[in-house]
Amino acid sequence: MRLFFGLSLPDGVRAVTRACTAHCEASIPGRYVLSDNHHVTLAFLGDVPQARLCDARTVLAQAVRDFPAPRLALDGLSHFGSPQNGILILRVASDPPLAPLHAQLVSALREAGLPADAGPFSPHITLARHAVIPDALPDGPAARFTAAQAHVFLSARDASGVLRYTPLDTVSFAPCRAIF
Repeated sequence: MRLFFGLSLPDGVRAVTRACTAHCEASIPGRYVLSDNHHVTLAFLGDVPQARLCDARTVLAQAVRDFPAPRLALDGLSHFGSPQNGILILRVASDPPLAPLHAQLVSALREAGLPADAGPFSPHITLARHAVIPDALPDGPAARFTAAQAHVFLSARDASGVLRYTPLDTVSFAPCRAIF
């Protein structure tokens, strides 16, 4: 099973990313991600035996239970990689920052004997792969949301060969605490 930890998008934000994708498709060649697959990755595990799914869920639950629900904002279009063969993304800003949570997840996955990609972490939503990035990208859309939950996602092709990201388990972030 190919697994990753991530944040799903509320329907309103997904509508914004869907519209952004349609706008970009008109002028930026690339292989676009289905809007139903738009998400923010917290940690990529890769191939995990099905028997270890419960262990992966436990790692996510332990890390997320004390982490405050992050407030996220779309932060402009950008890209990773070469402009001739890049990954078109929407940057995501977060309060609190997600980097410490990512580092905690990677460390806990390794301690549990599970795979974890410890590469550079930059919160984003992937819009397209193999994109030909222009010298100047259009302005990205604005949207804000709070992620109340994180998910263990399965990355697998459906019967038609279409790649789908399916939440297998969901855990809640720490509740917000009122300060008086």
